[in-house]
Amino acid sequence: GKGGVGKSSLALNLGIALSRQGKKPLIIDTDFGFSNIDVMLGVHAQHDLLDVIEGRCTVRQVIEKGLAGVQFISGGSGVYELLRMEPDRLMDIVGSLGELDDVAGTIIFDTGAGLSEHAMRLTRAAHETILVITPEPTSMVDAYALLKMLLDQGERPQVSLVVNKVSGAREAQTVAEGFARIAEKNLSVHIHMLGHITQDASMSNAIRRQIPLLISYPRCVAAADINSLALRYLGQSPKATKKPGVAGFLESFLTRKNASRES
Repeated sequence: GKGGVGKSSLALNLGIALSRQGKKPLIIDTDFGFSNIDVMLGVHAQHDLLDVIEGRCTVRQVIEKGLAGVQFISGGSGVYELLRMEPDRLMDIVGSLGELDDVAGTIIFDTGAGLSEHAMRLTRAAHETILVITPEPTSMVDAYALLKMLLDQGERPQVSLVVNKVSGAREAQTVAEGFARIAEKNLSVHIHMLGHITQDASMSNAIRRQIPLLISYPRCVAAADINSLALRYLGQSPKATKKPGVAGFLESFLTRKNASRES
């Protein structure tokens, strides 16, 4: 959806929260040209996905480690190149990515803003989508447009909603219920409320310091909100709509790619 709603901040801090719960998250920054997970972690990424595609590194060699043991891969322009690859070469890359099951229990794709081809394809292939909105009408309009495009392409995504930059739980509930009601009425899609994040100056301070919120301000209100939604995420029962694991994601990604080639 819209830029500036806090997708990268949520991806990063959710990764930290999951790591502290004993999970093995891997964040893949897919916003090519504007990758910022490494900046928010205060780490200079030595390699990115493009190095794998061009044969300079293996996929394991491009995995970087930041604060709190969070693993991440800088996408750079690699995601865009994946979409342009010939099938045989793509299968080689897919084979290497398929070896990540022992490295990561959960892979979080931090997508860019808007409705670009690569962002939509990643969203279609993912097992579930966390949609981040704010109370601003422009944010909700853009999020609605993303959902509508997914549905127009034949997807029935499993969507969880996070309302960011709210004054508190009451505003979050009002915004979430309003968005969910419109989505269900006009698109016949059910939106699950995952949680909210309170507007907190600590978030901006953490970004400026290049130290994630859950590390730099662990007792602030926004940090508590993120920890709560992480626990809620772990407690939910995902629908078995696709084959599990990295292999399942890649199978869906490839199926969509081949379908678009044939069409």
